[in-house]
Amino acid sequence: MNHSPSIAPISTPSSTLRWLLLAGVVLAGAITWALWPSGSSGSTVKSQRLSAYEMQDEKTAFAGYAGSASCQSCHSTAYEEWADSHHGLAERPLRDDLDKPAFDPAKSFSHGMQTTDASRTNSTSFLTSLGFGGERKPWKAERVIGHNPLRQFLTAGTGGRLHAMEACWDPKKNEWFNVYGDEDRKPGEWGHWTGRGMVWNQMCASCHNTRLRKNYDAVSDTYRTTMAEMTVSCESCHGPMKPHVDWQALHAGAPKGSDPTAKKFTHDQMTDNCAGCHARRGELTGDFVPGDSFWDHYRLTITDHTDIFHPDGQIRDENYEFTSFFSSRMYHAGVRCADCHQPHSAKTLLKGNDLCMKCHTPGSYLNAPAITPEPHSFHKADSTGNQCVNCHMPQTTYMQRHPRHDHGFTIPDPLLTKLHGTPNACNKCHTEKDTDWALAATEKWWGPRMDRKTRTRAQTVAKARRGDDSARPELLALLESDETPSWKATATLLLDQYLGDPTVSKAIQAQAKHPHAAVRTAAATSLDHLMAAGDTAARETVKLLLTDPSRSVRNAAAWTLRETLDEQSPAGRDLLHYLKWNADQPSGQMQLGQYHFARGQKETAITHLEKAIEWDPNSPPFHHDLALMHSSAGNSAKALASMLKAAKLAPQEASYQFELGLAWSEAGSVDNTIASLKEAVRIDPAMGRAWYNLGLALNAKGQLAEALQALQSAESATPGDPGIPYARATILAQLKRTNEARAAALRALQIQPNHAEAGQLLQMLQR
Repeated sequence: MNHSPSIAPISTPSSTLRWLLLAGVVLAGAITWALWPSGSSGSTVKSQRLSAYEMQDEKTAFAGYAGSASCQSCHSTAYEEWADSHHGLAERPLRDDLDKPAFDPAKSFSHGMQTTDASRTNSTSFLTSLGFGGERKPWKAERVIGHNPLRQFLTAGTGGRLHAMEACWDPKKNEWFNVYGDEDRKPGEWGHWTGRGMVWNQMCASCHNTRLRKNYDAVSDTYRTTMAEMTVSCESCHGPMKPHVDWQALHAGAPKGSDPTAKKFTHDQMTDNCAGCHARRGELTGDFVPGDSFWDHYRLTITDHTDIFHPDGQIRDENYEFTSFFSSRMYHAGVRCADCHQPHSAKTLLKGNDLCMKCHTPGSYLNAPAITPEPHSFHKADSTGNQCVNCHMPQTTYMQRHPRHDHGFTIPDPLLTKLHGTPNACNKCHTEKDTDWALAATEKWWGPRMDRKTRTRAQTVAKARRGDDSARPELLALLESDETPSWKATATLLLDQYLGDPTVSKAIQAQAKHPHAAVRTAAATSLDHLMAAGDTAARETVKLLLTDPSRSVRNAAAWTLRETLDEQSPAGRDLLHYLKWNADQPSGQMQLGQYHFARGQKETAITHLEKAIEWDPNSPPFHHDLALMHSSAGNSAKALASMLKAAKLAPQEASYQFELGLAWSEAGSVDNTIASLKEAVRIDPAMGRAWYNLGLALNAKGQLAEALQALQSAESATPGDPGIPYARATILAQLKRTNEARAAALRALQIQPNHAEAGQLLQMLQR
């Protein structure tokens, strides 16, 4: 940073707008990848003719489906296994044999400040609860999604919508409960069952049905949703099979293997198909077909800057199974879903430790390390602690009643719990014991073997999330290590905060040539931050990725180059399709706003952000980005009003308090500026930018001693910024503390020898 010899003004929101808007992209879906270098899930760099994605017309697409009933006569065993499985019952109309006990006799349950009643009249089931328009009345249960351990009921809304209600039935306990637990959500909130967060058409339908077409019309804000077949049918996994059914009908008794229409998918293709629904992800196309690459249709959420996952990759938010599995050594050794799960019933192939021992015995599958459970676990043979999954696949309960195994196959490490709050399986089971007890036990059993690279990697991720500069060389080392590509992709994303370092910039650009799409996608995403600085080399690197063979890479590159993107190019058309597909959610409107803002279409951008806020008024990032857009458009009053809303909704978000301070500065209120910046550094004492601007504001107020203290804190937090000692030098010069002023100016020149203002000030002080 360069400043004039006089004290520089505090940065305005518009001057930091580009950098801050990038954070919003994560909300719409973190961009990420597949890594195993075989089959469909690991595209490598190669030349090919690219074309933009075009969705096949509905009539033609659905004509290829024969329906699950057509499979039963020839595949009776598989059909029976599927019919009563979670997939077979993923979505259906209400059935008396399954659903009548939930409504008859009538039942009532309380949740928060509300009460919901379940009843049945003339064979029609109703849930009476607080709903649309704040009205409490009976809402007809139209369909059921899910089977065990919980069932949600759908009711009709407006504009072709179905809504998943918050009242859920537990068929095992025969009781109703609220899927939100103790929360007391109200109509008008995005996450209430009447809000967009619980609209089946967007949030549930694609994974609970076969070949769904959302059919959203943005102009009327309505849906005309259709599907080839309700529920997760045979053809959800096998693809359109009408040609197969027709051929078999004409060639009865034909030799096995002679059917030219029969499809045989690779293990990777089968896993890609599972991943489409068993992952937290965003949709690029909205029309995945079995046999396609997952990475051409979805954006997977992985371990990154956010706390969606724990630093060691364990699930934290509702992330389903695939990301943790994808980040595991098991996945990268070649293990796939069908190695453990029966494809039709979805049950495990073997019970208990027998499933794990299928691989972990001498000379077994994939030459996995041989393990004898009892001496390995230090638990008795018949104890829960001797079950492999309880230590390496701990469960987390979601939706109040649904425990899910973490598929990361992580190693319990109480030290990470002590240092970073990462859960460990020891204390999940031994709830009466503390972390120190678990740490002592693991150190006694395993000793120095606990100090393994998975621990080092998790600590590096935790430090990078805090902005700790010591994480920088560790992340660079991770890129050069033998780590799996998934963790290299994570490291590439985390390194974006250090792009001011030329070594980091070069390392990330080098990842754009990695043989796997995952790392290239991460590189395209991270290099976004260099676009603002006009880095020509980075821009050329990303341009090459616009013609990458993987759509996820092309999409990431197109977003990074959105300011100048050719919208008629294949990558440009794919990005526009993605933005349009997700425009029925507030986060999609926000990303549309960011896209148009980057292209200089400020009024259009503001319109999209206002739409996002209309649909979800309680999301702080929407107000934050709108504030920055208003500031860039020269409307300081609206910028301040929006920033105040963001800070009120997220009072413990230090960056919002910082931005609010900048907005107050732009409005000319030094006192409010100081108050907001003090709050920012209270929340985050390591926030160098806030300390720096606080020092400048205190100086403007004439509080010079306090200003120097703030700048000292800024320098401690950000020792590599020459602007901070230069600012100290100017204040010290005002106070006639010439020797200290010289030392501060020299410090600025040590950091940046060509710092012109510091050089000029030093010359003045030496006269």
